[in-house]
Parts: sequence; structure tokens; C-alpha cells
Amino acid sequence: MGERGTAISFEDFQGTRNFTALDGLRAVSVFLVFSDHFGGIGWTRFSGWLGVHAFFVLSGFLITTLLLRERDSTGRVSLKAFYIRRATRLLPLYLLVFLAVLGLSHVAHNGTWEQMKAAAPYYLTLLNEMANVAPLHMTWTLGVEWKYYLVWPTLLVVFGTTLRSGLATVGFCLVALAMIGIGGFHWDLLLPQNYVGMLFGSALALLMNSRRTFALVRGLMTHGAAIALVLALLLVHRRFPLIAGRIGDASAIAVYSLLIAMLIPALIATRTWIARTLASKPLAFVGHRSYAMYLVQYVAAHTVIALLPGSTIVGGTLLFLSFAVALLLSDQLYRWFEKPITDWGHRWAKAVKQAALSKTPLPGCEAAAALQPGGNRSPL
Repeated sequence: MGERGTAISFEDFQGTRNFTALDGLRAVSVFLVFSDHFGGIGWTRFSGWLGVHAFFVLSGFLITTLLLRERDSTGRVSLKAFYIRRATRLLPLYLLVFLAVLGLSHVAHNGTWEQMKAAAPYYLTLLNEMANVAPLHMTWTLGVEWKYYLVWPTLLVVFGTTLRSGLATVGFCLVALAMIGIGGFHWDLLLPQNYVGMLFGSALALLMNSRRTFALVRGLMTHGAAIALVLALLLVHRRFPLIAGRIGDASAIAVYSLLIAMLIPALIATRTWIARTLASKPLAFVGHRSYAMYLVQYVAAHTVIALLPGSTIVGGTLLFLSFAVALLLSDQLYRWFEKPITDWGHRWAKAVKQAALSKTPLPGCEAAAALQPGGNRSPL
């Protein structure tokens, strides 16, 4: 199959509801994070912590795509429905793990109880970045994402969800972050590099949601583009300290985030080799459970250490055993807790949207378009 045959059409993209290869990218990203935390010096040289920035890009792309598709199908964006979906997706499992870790730290008698007590006010208000080192310190990423969820959808609603207004909003936010960075503003609550990836993901969603600009993105839906981007990402992972030494940490993270954003179209084009690889059932299985795995990673690692006393559990051994234990635990959490609550949240959000639409009719032309077959695919 030629390079041109790998790209999908705008209609195919609009008709796709599940981007399975993106679940595979989540799986790779969560493994990278595990490698940085538990792999020892041999693995930390690969800068696996960059995996969290891949998650940020995915979050920006997916939430913006969902908001734009809602606008296309109903003529408006329901912030209430959006926050119901996000809250039921993220918070119940997070609070469950928080309570479990709090209880375990209380009985551990090793100092973690005092750490958890000091960090609890930040954890419970999603100001996780402000907490000192504690057993759930890796949840700083959840605090970052939640702040983006609070601000970005509101900006879209206030300033408009058209291609022009959306990209202008992204540009304004990027300039504001750059000015903060240039000014040397180093407050843990707002580190600019933590938000750039989500803005890149949102910009990509805006470009792909418009028929006019989708053609520009189709150029990335080829085997050649996928290979080049994967090689570039591998280079950044392997040489990040050198790259950051030349252009700065924030700029290097921005480059990495941009490369991830550019890779996403190749993953959505299901006929590229990398999309087929990441869409495989094992990787998709891990990807669906990646959020729970991220939350329970230290519980899993300490479980491995406790079950194998007297053994030298370091490097790759601890990494792969912790990953396996986290996957087993997360699978149960996903099946019996996370997914049922998430599904319930989606039903609740759908009911909220339907109730709002029944009370306030759409404007004439938008209502007519929404009732026509394919009405949710009109260009911006």
C-alpha cells in the first residue's frame, strides 16, 4: 500500500469514535513513567518521565475533539456535561487510591503518615503540585490536567469554538506561557512547560475538526512521517539532557510535546504501521488501565518489595514486576470500579445535555443541520 493510501478522509475521521491506537500510546507512556521511577540508572537515562507530557498532549486533543463534536452535533457546548464526564472519570478512582494510601501509610510506621497528613490538603483540593514529597507525589499531573479542564473549555465557550477563534485562543495562551517563562516565574502551581502539550493537542483537534485544515494534517498520515517522528521522539528521549542543555528544559519539553502532537494523525490513520502496532489488543488493554496503573504504581512497587524480602529487587526486575502487579490491580479496579462509574457519568452527562436541548431549541439553521444525516460533520 502506497504512502497516499494510508491517510483517511475527513469524513472517516469524523465518523470514528474510538481511536484505539491512542490507547496503545497511553500504554507506552505509562511504561515509560514506570521505567523512570523503578528501572534504575539504566532506564532513567532514557528520560521516561517525558511520558507524562505525552499524556498531556493526548488529554488536550481528546477533550477538545469531544467538545468540538458536541458543538457540531448540538450547536453548543455543555460545560456542565463536560465536567460531569471528567469528574466521574478521574475523581472517584483518585479518591479511592488516596484513601487506600492514607490508610496504608497510617499502619506503616515509617514516616509516610506524616508526609500524607501534610500533603492531604493539597491532594484533596487538586493542588497536588504544591505538596511536598509524599507517597502520591506523582499525582501532580492530575492537578495540572484538572486546571486545564477548568480553564480551556471555558475559554472556548467564551471566545468561540470556530477554527479561527480557537487557534487564536491557543496562540494567546502560548504567548502568555512564554512570557511567564521568560519572566522567570517559577511557582509550582503554574510551570508553563506543563501546559504547552495540552495546548498543542487542542490546536491539533481544532485543525482536524475543520475540513479546510484537515488536508494539512493528512500529510502526517504516512508511513514515512510516522517513522521520522518515532525516530525523532527516540532521539529526544535518549538525548534529552543534551538537548535541554542547549535550548532549556521548557523548550525541550515543548519540542517533545509538538512531536507527540504531530504523531497523533499517523495513529488515527489506522493503516499506518505504527497505528496497527499500537492498536494491538495487548497494548490497548494496558492503555485502558493506564490511569489506574499510574495511580497505583508505588503501591505495586512496595508490594513487590514486601513479597520478596531478602531479594535484590533493583533495575529491570523491579520495573517489570511492579508493572505486572500494577496491571493486575488496575484491571480489577477498571472492571469493578473505574469503568462502571465512568459509564454512569456518561449517561448522566447525556441526560443533562438532552434536558438542556429540550428546554432551549437550537437556532433554526443549526437545528435543521443537526437533524439531517451527517449534520454533525459540517465544516467550520
